[in-house]
Amino acid sequence: MRSKHVKLTVERIIEMHETIIERYGGESGILNAGELEFIVDQINHENKSTFWKSALILRNITCGHPFVDGNKRTALEVADTYLRMHGCKIAASTEEKVRFILSLAMYGMELDDIVKWLERNARKL
Repeated sequence: MRSKHVKLTVERIIEMHETIIERYGGESGILNAGELEFIVDQINHENKSTFWKSALILRNITCGHPFVDGNKRTALEVADTYLRMHGCKIAASTEEKVRFILSLAMYGMELDDIVKWLERNARKL
């Protein structure tokens, strides 16, 4: 269902993370549940664009390290899922996604820069 009222939950993020760890390996576990709660609260209550909310997901999971392992993979999956819930998807190549997420993890980025990357690399479903 594509609606601006679609909600993201902490439980759904954790489920996506667990699936990624099961599929690709790594250590399961949550380091900072408060970070996940913050993300979900911001996503579900801020009157911002879908791209802004996806950018927040990418930055806060990648840089906030709410999980023991798999934060970058989870950030990309959750952000893409959120975009898909709203009729878009990240259409960048795998290499571009890896380059971007590693740069974000190593150097950090302003939300506006992440929004611009998403806008350039998203396509409507």
